Amino acid sequence: MNKADQINSQIDALAAIRHEKELVRAQLRQSNKKISAVSQRIFEPVPATSNRIIGASRLVSNGLAIYEGLRMGSGFIRAVRTFFRRMR
Repeated sequence: MNKADQINSQIDALAAIRHEKELVRAQLRQSNKKISAVSQRIFEPVPATSNRIIGASRLVSNGLAIYEGLRMGSGFIRAVRTFFRRMR
């Protein structure tokens, strides 16, 4: 194998690597589009309700979720405080 054949084979290998790189980048772009579409569907705002009963139940559900979060948070803070008081 002479010097020219080695250079041509290296150029062919580099071209193949560049081609593979472009294919991988295209796949990444496609997967990023899918991920953004799914995340937009997951986090889209809740549609307005026309039924008052559904709206009231959603309001109660949100209120209970907030209350439960506050209770859990206060319990966690209390546990952390007692842990650090015992360390003294």
